[in-house]
Amino acid sequence: MSLLALLLLPLEVLNPPQLAPADTVPATPLPWYVPTRLLVHTAGDQGLLAVGAGWTANHNRLALETLGGYLPKQYSITPMGIFTAKISYTPWQLPLRATAWRVQPLTVGGFASYSASRGLTTTRGSKYDDDYYWWSSHTRIGGFVGSSAGYAFRPTKRGHPRSAMAYYELGTNDLYLISWTSARGSLPFSDILTLGFGLRLQLW
Repeated sequence: MSLLALLLLPLEVLNPPQLAPADTVPATPLPWYVPTRLLVHTAGDQGLLAVGAGWTANHNRLALETLGGYLPKQYSITPMGIFTAKISYTPWQLPLRATAWRVQPLTVGGFASYSASRGLTTTRGSKYDDDYYWWSSHTRIGGFVGSSAGYAFRPTKRGHPRSAMAYYELGTNDLYLISWTSARGSLPFSDILTLGFGLRLQLW
């Protein structure tokens, strides 16, 4: 039995699998400002640990997520807080046979992130000209692809879907892509990719 299955076993006992899919349309939609999901994320240029919230539309296919993460100094040139906004599209959700387990085989999206740390500027040093670094130290823009799998619980009494989905994201950003194209084949494409993992919880 997988680790995710063990973690969700108590919830499965409380919520037997007479369920609706996770993209069920709520009978009474939440106000627009109320997040529909919570997230815990690690790596993928979003911090060693990041937490956040998300809003969904179009039967949970379209999502906007915001996260705040932290990267300690032992993993970087300077400790930093990383704030990320992501928009993504998930076209399909597939049930596993006739169970409450779900697979979302493809997610595509883009992100913008801001790294808050004075050390990013000071570590450049004074030996370079002022215009040597033409790119921003703090802001990155990029894209990603990924997929997810998890468990769809019984909807709430108001018809809101509930689920727990583990996911991964494989992505890159503007600076990495420019470095790759500038290297003229000497930099492997795999070196500019980032890999992140997380858990999305939709419980109300």
